[in-house]
Amino acid sequence: MNQRTRRTLCTSVMVCSLAAGPAAAAWAVHAPAAGPSGSECFVEAKAGDATKATITGGGFDKAKGKVFLDQTDGDGGGTPATVRDDGTFTSGEVPAGTYVAFQHAGPRVKCVGGQEAQDVVNQKLILSEQTRGTNEGWAQGKKLAKSGACDAEAQPPTPNLHGLAPDSEGQKKAEAAYKNAYSAAFDKAIDFFCHR
Repeated sequence: MNQRTRRTLCTSVMVCSLAAGPAAAAWAVHAPAAGPSGSECFVEAKAGDATKATITGGGFDKAKGKVFLDQTDGDGGGTPATVRDDGTFTSGEVPAGTYVAFQHAGPRVKCVGGQEAQDVVNQKLILSEQTRGTNEGWAQGKKLAKSGACDAEAQPPTPNLHGLAPDSEGQKKAEAAYKNAYSAAFDKAIDFFCHR
């Protein structure tokens, strides 16, 4: 690919990222809110009792032991939760409010709830599906190109939403992110392997 062609293709951030290969998948969507270590924390109100909540999180270090939950708008401070082997935790019932989660010598992570938490879940799913679409589209395009099917067109399969619970808008955006990433990666692989 000559420099002029590359410059023309780079009018689309997606295509430029694909030129670097499928590992550059998170080009068009910002990462979800998380702590400096990649930790995340969610507050979910107890059904039927707005004064109580449960806190869950992930991305914490099992080796550091417990996660401490400090309520920043009340007296619910210092509540510990055990970190499981996969880095996640679930608190017992705590007073409803605003919390931060932390481990000794670790970052403090704001625990989000309501629409802010839903937005984080949606964004995480969109990024996951975009990355998966890029990887699967590239692999399928490469396979078909190497078999001589240089006129093949992308046919993204129905995306697997990995059991996350987005709202309907988040699910639509995740499906679109998967299909768009798959198609762009597929076309890039066909072009790369058939016309180099």
